[in-house]
Order: sequence, then C-alpha cells, then structure tokens
Amino acid sequence: MNKRAFAAALALAGLLPLAATAQSFRQPIKVIVPYAAGGGTDVLARLLGQGLSKELGQPVIIENKAGASGQIGTQFVQAAAPNGATLLFTVDHSLITVPLTTPSAKYDAEADFTALGQAARSVWTLSIPATAPYKDFAGFAAAAKAEAPLRSFGVPFTGGAPTLIGEALGRHWSVAMEAIPFSGSGPVIQNVMAGQVPAGITGMPEAMAVHRSGKARVVAVSGAQRSALLPDVPTFKELGIDGLEFHTFLGFFGPKNLPKEMAQEFNAALRKVLAEPAVLDKLGSMSLQPAPTTLAEARAEVAAMERFWKKALQK
Repeated sequence: MNKRAFAAALALAGLLPLAATAQSFRQPIKVIVPYAAGGGTDVLARLLGQGLSKELGQPVIIENKAGASGQIGTQFVQAAAPNGATLLFTVDHSLITVPLTTPSAKYDAEADFTALGQAARSVWTLSIPATAPYKDFAGFAAAAKAEAPLRSFGVPFTGGAPTLIGEALGRHWSVAMEAIPFSGSGPVIQNVMAGQVPAGITGMPEAMAVHRSGKARVVAVSGAQRSALLPDVPTFKELGIDGLEFHTFLGFFGPKNLPKEMAQEFNAALRKVLAEPAVLDKLGSMSLQPAPTTLAEARAEVAAMERFWKKALQK
C-alpha cells in the first residue's frame, strides 16, 4: 500500500485528522448584523458573507436584528450556543461603548464574546454645510464661539464617539455644545447639506460622498494621523484637540467559549476574503480601510478600545 492510500485508510478509520479537508463549520452560519438592512455595516457583511461561504463550505446567511443602538442583535449572539451557527458582525460602538453607558446592556465585549477578526476600520469626521459662511475648522470654531445658535452638531446616535468629539470641541472652545441625535449617519449628512444643523459628526463613508461632490465639507477627522482618503484634512490633534486619536472598526465575533479551532478557521477564511481584489475595491468605494487581523490582534484591539472608552467616559 502506498503512502497516499495508507493515509486515506487511516483517515477513514478515524485515526488521522483530515487537516486538508476537515472543517469545523458543519452547518449554515447565521451572521447577525445589529443594525437595519441597507446601512454600511449590513452592506459589508453581505459582501464578506459571500466569500466566507466559499471558504468555509457553508451557506452564510445575514440576518438583521436592529434596535437599541445595536443591543438587540448583540445580546442575541451573546445568548447563542458556541457552535459556530450564530456569529455577530458589528462596529465597536454597539459592542464596547453601549454596555459602558447603558445599564440595560448586560454584556461585556471581552468576557462575553470571542473576537474572530476585524474586517475594516474608519475614522470619524466633522462636516459643515457647503453653504456656510465659514469654510474650514477655524471658521466654524470662531462662529461657534461667537454665536450660540451655531453651538450644536448632528450625531447618528446618542453617546459614543460622535458625542465625545462634540463635547471635546466645546471644552476646547469653552462653550457648551449640544448634540442633536438622528437615526443614523445618513440623516445627519442630509441635514448638514441642507444647512439644518451647523455641523455633523459621522463616519467616513457617509461624509466622503458629499465632500467629494461639494455638497458639504469635511474639516477635521479623528485618528492618530490623517486619512489617506482625505490627505488635505487635518486631524483634531493637529488642530490642538487631544484625546480624539481613535478610530472605529467593523469585525466578526462569536459567543464566548467558541472552540479555538473554529475561531482559527474562521479567521483564516476572513483574511483570505479580505485579500480579494473585488473586496478591496468595494472597501475603497465605501471609504473603508481594510483591517485584517489575527485572533490575538483582534482581542488586543477590543481590550484597548474598552480601556480607552472607560477612561474617556470617566472624564
């Protein structure tokens, strides 16, 4: 008996693991998106789901469970069995910031979930109407200091990064800034374009399109360095406002106690999908930065973000 036949016989007898063909995922995979269909998180989940289905050999079904700033879908996955049948695709806000600010969100990002890998990152943007008399950050700052009606800003949800940015601006200018919540970044940008709010704080994907079209202006971004997508726009740190050197991420998570080999298999599949040219092109069109990570890197990112938000919220 040759070596190949001998190995096959052992495998059939259950004595040799089928490393090349064995799969941890043996049933359809439901990926929960804790936001409404059609948003950026949902669009990206469906794109990645197609590639993951091919890599993992199982159907990947995207299901939207929106509500309560992402709590409903997130808690659904928290309560799921750790067998790979139910996973989560979300942004850091619902997973990390919400449980730190909302007593009813009884979950912890590190303790209750298995980080499976990030997919993309983005930064937060400060946009002003194209029709505003002020044309840049300095102009908006001067106007807000001088005129009380201009001391407000639209945000896509209550609390979290957008509100923190607006409050940091107010402290820096020694004025009280008011956050005006909308039902998502889309409505924020629409109201900025219409001049209904003096400024808006949203993610990069929503702001880029109107900035490029000239319907609004992005005048500052979060993050430790300028965005490659907007190299001419300064960071808040460059403008003298510290503490806003953070970004937002989109990533996959499973329930806690998900088997290690399953997590490793999923992570390898995700990194392979994120290397596909079509996926990279789509991320670029959505103004998102590809962010493939190992399992260890994904866990470290969650821990770092949780430390940041605990400290920021205490302030």
